[in-house]
Amino acid sequence: MAGSFSARASNFEIAPVVLELGMNRTAGVIRIVNKDDHAVSLQVRGYEWTQLDNDDQLNSTETLLISPPMFSIAPGASQVIRVVSRKPQSSNVELAYRLLIDEIPDEGQVAVNFKFRISMPVFLVPDKPQAARINWRVEAGSKQTITVENQGGQRTRLLNISVGLPDGKRLVPKAAANPYALAGAKRRYEFESAAELKAGLPVKIYATADTGAIEVDTIVMP
Repeated sequence: MAGSFSARASNFEIAPVVLELGMNRTAGVIRIVNKDDHAVSLQVRGYEWTQLDNDDQLNSTETLLISPPMFSIAPGASQVIRVVSRKPQSSNVELAYRLLIDEIPDEGQVAVNFKFRISMPVFLVPDKPQAARINWRVEAGSKQTITVENQGGQRTRLLNISVGLPDGKRLVPKAAANPYALAGAKRRYEFESAAELKAGLPVKIYATADTGAIEVDTIVMP
């Protein structure tokens, strides 16, 4: 569980930064502390989270019950939010959601957008989760890419991805929106310019995952 960490956005402190629920823990709490010198109003909403290439897809869901969904916090005060899963986790594949925590503009303030937004991961973890299992593929072609497919039943975080060439040079793809590779998801990382990636070239993929350093030998595919 990730309950001992905290993240700060604007003048707020939120803990945990990741919430895990499951068969034996269908409810969890989030604590928000207002570090600012004035009261603020917040709204919390839950969304189903899937991934397509490098895009995070958020869709409305009734799986997560959030209480309270809207509230105000006085300066120096805190608010506890309770999150309950209405869906029993009966499969071996982890389910992913996100909470969007938005600061609501003050009454009378001329604003269309929220003042700030925090996006927080929530996972429904199986009783016996299958570990993440990553399949890597480096492709040449008009858009030279690394394709990452998580064929396991649990998410992982992938950082510091690069491709090592036979001459020792490292190629780094464009940064993704976030480092998570969700269970069953396929992600694609494009290179800005990588003329060195020719079909049939032996390369090595480097990355850092939750389980540690990754080094994979492979061949560039057409």
